Amino acid sequence: MRYLLFVFAILLFSCTKSEEDKELSSNQSTWNRKNIHNYEFSLTVNCFCPEARVGPHLIKVADDQIVSVNNLPYDPSVAGELLTIDDLFTFVATSIERHPYSQTIEYNSAFGYPQTVWFDYNNAIADEELGYVVTGFKVL
Repeated sequence: MRYLLFVFAILLFSCTKSEEDKELSSNQSTWNRKNIHNYEFSLTVNCFCPEARVGPHLIKVADDQIVSVNNLPYDPSVAGELLTIDDLFTFVATSIERHPYSQTIEYNSAFGYPQTVWFDYNNAIADEELGYVVTGFKVL
């Protein structure tokens, strides 16, 4: 009986993982088909970090690179490391691979980008959770 429960648990986990991967892949394909390389959006970082890091940060992207944050030239040493939409897809993929304790992922229905992401990697550790919220997306 234990063996059957173990096999069932593995199959259930595999199906869930597969669905997460399919959803990520489908939305990333939607984003890639749009062929958007110049855009702006507001990014809020949900973390246990200094308030200045949280934002929201108005990010302008040109040729897939962050060029300005809050209407100032992008300087990671001032603004902290921020993410493009492509970086958000990478963040989601690597976070899923870590098998987090819990997660929330919502994709934008029109463009496919990760709109709200939240990962709690370990229930036993406080303040290691990390998430992002994208608002005000605009193609330039």
